[in-house]
This record gives sequence, structure tokens and C-alpha cells, in this order.
Amino acid sequence: MPRMSRLDGKVALISGAAGGTGAVLSRVFVEEGARVVLGDVRSEEGAAVATELGPAAAFVELDVTRPESWSAATREAEDRFGGLDVLVNNAAVLLLASIEDTSPEEFERIVRVNQMGPFLGIRAVVEPMKRRGEGSIVNIASTDGIKGMNGVAAYASSKWGLRGLTKSTAMELGKHRIRVNAICPEAGNPNMSAPFFPGNPDLSEVPHQMMQAILKSPEGVEPASRIRDVAHVALFLASDESRSCTAADFVVDAGLTAGHIQPGVPGA
Repeated sequence: MPRMSRLDGKVALISGAAGGTGAVLSRVFVEEGARVVLGDVRSEEGAAVATELGPAAAFVELDVTRPESWSAATREAEDRFGGLDVLVNNAAVLLLASIEDTSPEEFERIVRVNQMGPFLGIRAVVEPMKRRGEGSIVNIASTDGIKGMNGVAAYASSKWGLRGLTKSTAMELGKHRIRVNAICPEAGNPNMSAPFFPGNPDLSEVPHQMMQAILKSPEGVEPASRIRDVAHVALFLASDESRSCTAADFVVDAGLTAGHIQPGVPGA
């Protein structure tokens, strides 16, 4: 008897799906039986990912800062695939700058994409999910939303705010059987940081190297597998396996935010 896929019959909308974590999420969801609408402002790249995934995927141009763009994306999900069960708010932008070098305009741009975007996405999917009788919303936050770090005042603010949005909307939407959870990964798309460093270096190995400091990973493990770990948590939250999970933070960081190992102390 063939194995039942974990997202059979479900329709998902994933923002920021043209590359990085969003593209991996889309692949994992399709592999597990979902039909997926990929949304992104990068039309050429997003359409290419959807084409690669086949008839279970469709691309729609999505500017997460515009309510009408969200409306068009939810219509695409309902018109093409018959409904909408899952939203993954993944689209985000990064700014690495000191607080003194962060202009009000730059701060507002980060918050507008990373926090206002998910707010608009949640508003847009409530009615489609109510028509389905239930739903799951997964917000991709960050470990920068549970700890402090220099250089990310705008970005961290947006991710802390996204966690608050997650908890408040989970309480409001529970009566409609709509669950809302946040994932806080350390390993997202590391090359988001590259433009802020001289020479635009390839940073794809960085999260893998950081995580190896705590988890003894086998040599040769691809950094992309760490992003796939994030996708598998999203898969769990999108599936019926997590029906008792809402308003929660799921940290995917190999223990990096737990504390620091002190050399010379027992257990090091």
C-alpha cells in the first residue's frame, strides 16, 4: 500500500519562494503531497522554481507590502487548486548596520517587509482558511528574534515583532481552528548577509560551521541540509501532526541560543 504523504490534499502559499529557504520549503511541501503557490517579487527566478516542481506548483508575483498583491495570491490558490490551507510567511530582507548608521527610512523598510508583510498575509488568508474549516500559518522568524546582537537593530526588531504577531493572532484565530506558529532558525539564507561584507563573499558554509561547534555533524554534510531542517519543521507545522501546536516558537539552531560552552568546566 503506498505511503500517505504528510500534506496530501493541502494547498500552501509560500512567500519569498524564489530562492533560499522559500524554494527549499516549496520542494519539501510538493514532495509531501501539497499543491503550492510560490510568491515572490523575483518573477523570473520564482517561475523557474515553479516550473521545476511541475503541475503541483504555480508562481504568482507577490509584493508582501501590498494588500492587493496578497489578495491576488490567495485568489490564485483558490482558483487553481481549490482552496488554501497553509500560509508560510517566509519573505524577508536584512540590514546590517549600527543603530547610528540606520536611517528611519531603512528601519521602516525592514519592518514593512518582515513584519507588516506577514500581518497583511495573515489578514489575507483568514477568510480562505475559514472556508476550509481550519488552517495553519507558519511565520519564519529568526534567532535574532529571541536574542540580541549588534548590527541588526532593524532586522531583530522586525523578528521580535513577528513573534508577538504570531502569539496574538494565534489567540484570535483559534476559534476558527487556524493555528499560528513561528520558526526561529539560525540557518536561513546566509548569503543575505554577503552584500554587507567587502567583496560580497560566499557565506553559505557559515551556519554549518557554527552549528558544528555544538552538534558533531558528519563531515561533508551540505549546508543546504540545515535549511532543509527548517523546512521539515515547517512541514510538521503545516501537517495535521501539529494540531495541538499554536502560538509557539520552534527554534532550529542546533542549540546555539541555549548558552555558551565554557572550556575547562565539566561537561565541555
